[in-house]
Amino acid sequence: MRRLDSEIESFKRREEAAAQARVEILRLVQGQRTTLATDFGDLLGDGGPSDETADEMIQAIREWRDTLSDRSID
Repeated sequence: MRRLDSEIESFKRREEAAAQARVEILRLVQGQRTTLATDFGDLLGDGGPSDETADEMIQAIREWRDTLSDRSID
């Protein structure tokens, strides 16, 4: 019986933690000023500068790629 009570309490703590996380996520999302894309055109954007050459675009991508980041896929 004690084991069952312990598992029930553990489950309740996880549920409470999940509920608090949902509240925090909702608070953060509501504070964002950006809007989400509503159609495919929004995702494409304006394409950037119309006078940008392929060489300039490649150079910008290389500079971005070489930028150090603290993010990791691990």
